[in-house]
Amino acid sequence: MKKLLLLGLLFTASNTFYAQANNDKEKTATEKTTAKTTKDKADKTAKDQADKTTKDVKKTADKVAKDSKTTADKTTKDSKKTTDKVGKDSKTATDKTVKDAKKEVSKSNADKSKAAAKTADKVTGEYNGKKVYTGPEGGKYYINSNANKTYIKQ
Repeated sequence: MKKLLLLGLLFTASNTFYAQANNDKEKTATEKTTAKTTKDKADKTAKDQADKTTKDVKKTADKVAKDSKTTADKTTKDSKKTTDKVGKDSKTATDKTVKDAKKEVSKSNADKSKAAAKTADKVTGEYNGKKVYTGPEGGKYYINSNANKTYIKQ
């Protein structure tokens, strides 16, 4: 804003200066005096306007700086509160996850022991390079590459 105002004043002053230089030859003494008075008034008005604008800009800048500091302080406090809350929540969540994981492991171990007791199948041969097992009801199968049972048709 300040730069724009100063640029406008400079432009106006330069146009006035060049216009006076061209018209000086034709003007009478009275016209020259009137032009000088008008120019002085314009310069004073422009200077007053520039001073006022400078004061307004400084006042606005000070206010913005103060508001920015207040906002920054508030943001810092809010982020600290959020961080503290997230820290507490993540600790609680971690504790909960650990407990859930322990339950899953114990449940998984129990399931495996039941499965091991249930599937005490006997190795009865070989099929395509894999061991063939015979189940409790006489079904024959082998364990494929995906660790699944694949039954063999008889």
